Amino acid sequence: MKAAVDALSVLAARFRRASEGSIALKFALLGPAILLLGVGAIDLLAVNAADTRLQAVADAGALAGAPSLALATDGSEARERAAAFIDAQMKDWAEAPAYAATYEVVDRAGQRAIRVLLRGHRPSFFASMLPPGGWNFNAEAIASSVGLVPLCVLVTGERGVRLLNVRNSSRMNAPACLVHSNRDILVEGGHIDAALVQAVTTAGGMISPAPSTGAAPIEDPFVNLDLDRNPSLGVLCTAAELVNRIKVSSGVHRVRAGRHCGGIEAFGDARIVLAPGEHFFLEGSLVVRENARLEGEDVVAFFDSASRFSFADNAMVALDGRKSGPYAGIVLGSTRTNYQDFMISADHVESLLGVLYVPSARLVVDGDADVARDSAWTVIVAKEIQLKGSPSLFINANYDASDVPVPAGVGPRAGGARLVQ
Repeated sequence: MKAAVDALSVLAARFRRASEGSIALKFALLGPAILLLGVGAIDLLAVNAADTRLQAVADAGALAGAPSLALATDGSEARERAAAFIDAQMKDWAEAPAYAATYEVVDRAGQRAIRVLLRGHRPSFFASMLPPGGWNFNAEAIASSVGLVPLCVLVTGERGVRLLNVRNSSRMNAPACLVHSNRDILVEGGHIDAALVQAVTTAGGMISPAPSTGAAPIEDPFVNLDLDRNPSLGVLCTAAELVNRIKVSSGVHRVRAGRHCGGIEAFGDARIVLAPGEHFFLEGSLVVRENARLEGEDVVAFFDSASRFSFADNAMVALDGRKSGPYAGIVLGSTRTNYQDFMISADHVESLLGVLYVPSARLVVDGDADVARDSAWTVIVAKEIQLKGSPSLFINANYDASDVPVPAGVGPRAGGARLVQ
């Protein structure tokens, strides 16, 4: 019995040794193939991740360049912006593949778009033998600009009610641009016609097209503009200057740029011609009434806290804003401590070419005349705006028809972009 058991033990040991040898042999034969498959799977996952990231870079690059298509006539700025963006993204990519980039402006359904093509390459394992020559992959993206409606009326007030108020039978006409209020818009009997109307809180009344509410606030685009730049604003007017203020009822009076203590008042048939430059009104207003005329090209009139403008009766006003300097594009403005009402009720306020900027004040348009109809473009930035009576306030947006520049932050906006492929 013991001999039989010993014999069985010997046979079992021999079988075990034979089995182990077979497994070792099989592993020796299959191991490299399994290892190769594992390495290839890891490599393929890395390539897929790189391909996905390269596509994301191409998409973002096209979106970065597309807004410039609205500004650059030949598309060069769009290509440069896309190239700079992609170059920065690839430098931040620790294991970025080698790549070649192509940027071109193409036509998509009649609209210009920028096409970004990235050709990526990375080596494969075993000296790029699997696959031969390494991995090649492409990323393509096409994006077009999404133009934003030009901003031409901005009510900056955020507290109070009726901050943009159109009453009686008055009308605001802004057919090619955006009317925006950082609070409310209330039309009571009048009408607003614009390319787009939006309010942060509420909007009601006759507004065409239907207004949007819940809009994001728009910051004062000139919040950093130095309105106290002129040294004369910090110097009190003397008694003699106040006594000698300009008050005329006839004749032509040419007024040099600079400081105007006590203001200017024109009535009767007087004609005031403002010389090109910056006019600062201190402790007195600019009043034009009866049949008087106010004219000026390449001018800006600024009003301190004790001053304002008032255009009334049958007066005629034609002003073109500054063409250069720190106040380029502005035609009428006030300091940030001016909380007065600025009044327009004259029958012939034909041209206010430029920006009317009264950041802490209210602009009131009254009467029954057309206002600013002959201006190539007008922009209003005010804390409050009120139209009453039956005037028609025209906010034209023909920005290319004048050599008065449109300040950054208002007027045409480059807008955003969208992927079209």
